[in-house]
Amino acid sequence: MDIITKIIDLNIYWGALIIFVSRVVDVTIGTYRVQMVVRRKKFIAGILGFFEVLIFILIVSKVIQDIGNWLNVIAYCGGFAAGNMIGIFISEKISREIISVGIVSKNKWLEIEQRLREAGFGVTRSIGYGKDGEVQILKVVCRRDYFPKVRDIILKYDNKAFITSYLLAGKYGGLIYGVKNKLQ
Repeated sequence: MDIITKIIDLNIYWGALIIFVSRVVDVTIGTYRVQMVVRRKKFIAGILGFFEVLIFILIVSKVIQDIGNWLNVIAYCGGFAAGNMIGIFISEKISREIISVGIVSKNKWLEIEQRLREAGFGVTRSIGYGKDGEVQILKVVCRRDYFPKVRDIILKYDNKAFITSYLLAGKYGGLIYGVKNKLQ
């Protein structure tokens, strides 16, 4: 009988708590591991994957052995849900990903452009043509955690602006808000 089984069997509430916390840790690791895979960080993803699966196997085997214990099943499911939320939260906090934000505004583009520049963002403007005619397209490159600030500035002047963002896989030169080594 392994140590986890001994602890879980001591008290049904302690057992459920251990299952819940283990599942939170397992899924949080998995959420971060996926980001490492996307970023091509093979070694880190491999190590995280090892511990993720180790915890998963130990906990899921205990839940399956005692499938009639609904407290353990609920703890397992709750740990999965909480692990997703915590994993995403942690990933957002430690991520230094660079994004490109596209802004399409028909009438308020000048105010948006000026305010973004005043806030320290580099802005590139180009002309586009939409369904109703000419529009201005603004582009801002910044760290992902600055997106809410950019969005708030945009929506303050044009709540009908079309805003997109996407992750940049590579970058070279230019002004990137929130990145210390600005290459000029």
